[in-house]
Amino acid sequence: MMPRQPEVFTRALDPDEAQLLVTITRTARDRVRLRRAGIVLASVQGCSAAEAAAMYAAKPQYAREVIHA
Repeated sequence: MMPRQPEVFTRALDPDEAQLLVTITRTARDRVRLRRAGIVLASVQGCSAAEAAAMYAAKPQYAREVIHA
């Protein structure tokens, strides 16, 4: 059995950064940009990587990589 991955969270965003991510989630035609922005926003709101991944039909490891990047 593998040990549990430690949770990662996004740092606090300033209002301009948060607004940019919201704009991307509303207007992006590129699914990758939409998914990445949504995962970061979910992390800022306190969702775990697994929860954020589930919202965007992604794997938890992908969400951790997005948050960590």
